[in-house]
Amino acid sequence: MRATCVVVALAAAVGLAASLAHAAPRRAAPAKPVSLELFGGYSYTKAGEASLHGLGLSGSYPLGATLRLVVDLSGHDGSFAGADLGQLGLMAGARWSPSSGRFRPFAEGLLGGVRTSVSVDVAGARISDADSDWGLALGGGMDYRLKGRWSLRSLVHLRLLHGEGAWDTDPRFAIGAVFRLGR
Repeated sequence: MRATCVVVALAAAVGLAASLAHAAPRRAAPAKPVSLELFGGYSYTKAGEASLHGLGLSGSYPLGATLRLVVDLSGHDGSFAGADLGQLGLMAGARWSPSSGRFRPFAEGLLGGVRTSVSVDVAGARISDADSDWGLALGGGMDYRLKGRWSLRSLVHLRLLHGEGAWDTDPRFAIGAVFRLGR
């Protein structure tokens, strides 16, 4: 009888220890470092009949394995028909990239605004006007991963801008370098 009590007590102790070990909180897996991406490069847009050249800057933050939050800033200037033109755009949205190999295609949709300015010299006086329009940009591109944290990027957007009761479509092309912070 005494041996049976010892075996039962030992079995109960082992069972209780196993239950407590299973119920104990597990250690969290180490967090993956956040992989922020910064892009900078040459940007070209066609605003009406004017060809504008400038700079594109963007940053993105991962929301999952294939989805990123994107903020895009672009500035362009040029001249057309004797007028000096400038365009500054700030848009934000999402980028989807289905793969993570050396070649990484992506598609993105952005929403935001564009500030357009026009200046012309008339009879020795400078006349200027500026207008802010809202719109969206749909497009995509390709990243080509180089060594380390660097990639080359090319992208194409069709910007659909709404201002003064009408829609304007401005294509935009950009090429430049991407630097990854984190992984």
